[in-house]
Amino acid sequence: MQWWASAAAVLRLEWLLLRQHPKLAAACVGLLFVPALYALIYLYAVWDPASHTRALPAGLVNADAGARYRDRELNLGNEVLEAIERHGQFSYRRYTDAEAARRDVRDGRLAFVMEIPADFSRQAVPGEREGAAKLTITTSEGNNYSAAGLARRFAPEVAQRVNTMLGEARWELVLSTAAGSQRNLQTLHMALADLHQGAGELSQGLRKAGDGGVQLAQGSAGAAEAAQRLRGGAAQLAEAAPQLAGGVRQVGPLLRGLESRRPSDAELQALRTGMRQLVDGQRELGLGLDALSAGGGRLGEGLATYRGALDDVPLFGGRLQEGLEPIEDGARQLGAGLDTAREGSGRLLAGAQRADEAVASLVDGTQRAGQALAQLGQRLPEDQRLDSFVDGSRELARGSDTLATGLRQLSAGHEALQGGLLKLSDGAGRLDTGLELVRRSLPVMVDSPGGSARGLAASVEPVLDVIAPVPNNGTALTPNFVPLALWVGAVMTAFLMHWRRLAEPVAALPHSAQLAGKLAVPLAVVVLQALLMLAMLVGVLHVPVPRPGPFVLTLLTASTTFLLLVFALVRLIGDLGKVVAVLLLIVQVSAAGALLPIELSDEAFQAIHPYLPLTWVVRAFRASLFGAYGGDWLPALAHVMAFAAGALLVCLLARRWRVVPMAHWRPPLDIE
Repeated sequence: MQWWASAAAVLRLEWLLLRQHPKLAAACVGLLFVPALYALIYLYAVWDPASHTRALPAGLVNADAGARYRDRELNLGNEVLEAIERHGQFSYRRYTDAEAARRDVRDGRLAFVMEIPADFSRQAVPGEREGAAKLTITTSEGNNYSAAGLARRFAPEVAQRVNTMLGEARWELVLSTAAGSQRNLQTLHMALADLHQGAGELSQGLRKAGDGGVQLAQGSAGAAEAAQRLRGGAAQLAEAAPQLAGGVRQVGPLLRGLESRRPSDAELQALRTGMRQLVDGQRELGLGLDALSAGGGRLGEGLATYRGALDDVPLFGGRLQEGLEPIEDGARQLGAGLDTAREGSGRLLAGAQRADEAVASLVDGTQRAGQALAQLGQRLPEDQRLDSFVDGSRELARGSDTLATGLRQLSAGHEALQGGLLKLSDGAGRLDTGLELVRRSLPVMVDSPGGSARGLAASVEPVLDVIAPVPNNGTALTPNFVPLALWVGAVMTAFLMHWRRLAEPVAALPHSAQLAGKLAVPLAVVVLQALLMLAMLVGVLHVPVPRPGPFVLTLLTASTTFLLLVFALVRLIGDLGKVVAVLLLIVQVSAAGALLPIELSDEAFQAIHPYLPLTWVVRAFRASLFGAYGGDWLPALAHVMAFAAGALLVCLLARRWRVVPMAHWRPPLDIE
């Protein structure tokens, strides 16, 4: 209890300064916010610079004149600028005057300018040599070194993008060419197959033509014999033609004479009419004879009746009967004659009817014969036609001679044709064999690359598997800069308290109690600084804290350790220790691996890297905030605590105090 009372006595004297000097208390309160404000200003400024590059002005100049490549007009400069503007990485401005763009860079109105030269397409598209096409990027490091750094990183990005575009275009051309070659090869295969088939058909046709030639030879021989016979017949026709023409000339007058002697149509019609009247009269005669025969019969019946009546006549009855006998005989003869006449009349009627039919046929035949004679007379050739017939017969005779001569020539030409067909057939066979060899030798398909133009141009795409991911640049800098801010807070806290002076009333108290009383207020300040830092990170910058417990413990441990380290330096070398603390901060920024991997630093920094407290504070922050190093934050924090224990041990060993009377117990800073 006596130790705690001693420590409280020292603390009361330290607290007395704060109560007697309100400005000191106010400065102490203000100091609480320094680390958080320091970290806020810096981290907020660099929180996510990539999201603000769109506001950075950059110039674009396209002087590309374009190029013609494989029947295609290309202007790669326009395509590059359009792709860059679509990406929208910076605030781009188009320029037509390159000198004006460079002047804006010199004057600070542009961060950089990219120029595409006039021969860009002509050099880039063929790809004859590496780096033939140039992209000029002009920037000013003196204006802004960071902007110049962005320009330096922008150049290879654009080059890679252009090379990817060119690769896609070239592969697209390769694929289209391969596809066209495949189609052409297929067409060639089909054409060769058709040609091979045609050659086979030609060979067969030539063999058939040879067979036909043999038949033609046989036919030619037969035609020659027929031509000889035709020649003889033509000669005979030529001899008979004049006689035939003379006979035809004689037939014409005879036909015209017959036609003039032929009965006229009126006479023939009168003959036919008379014959019909004869038939009608004969028919009427038959009817009269029938009537007479009927009357003779009645006459006989009357005489028989009369003879019966005479038997009853006295005296003269016998004589009358005798007188009736001749009459009866006459009546019988009359009946017999009438019967004979009736038979003759019937035969005469039948003959008359047949004669009428014959007359009708005769009349019709005579009329037709007359018409035929007239037509025959009309169709007989004229004398000029007959002369032409005679001349034609003579020409036929002469043509048959020419035909015979031509057939002899045809026979001779056929022999030559037969020899040519044999040679042609042999050539067709060789052609068929050669075409089959070519068809078999051609590849079935073109070995074209598969895939797409974009896949062939960029077939490899890196896949980044991020362990312990970080949301943005500001969050990434939090483990680096927060310890720096806490160190600055600890150093500034050292300026508010007497860390080598001790008031006379507590000079005789135990040394450890004196240290406890001296450290109580500064420790409270740095703890509050750490808590305010936490509030700023979570509430203002919205830094995600997946493991709050380890992170808060790391904050508090780091603040306490930094304060103890500064306190130990002051206890050892006085106020010069505060200067050493600032210098140590600068060394730790370079050697703790906070901003760059320690492997990229100088060997001297690599050597002292494990022995710096900031090294382990940064490691503990990264482990507790991001889950880095497998999330194992405790070993790093143990190293930090070891530094705190070492600093506390130094403070316990450094026993020298500068004792001052209460009249001179004033703040270390002149704040009145």
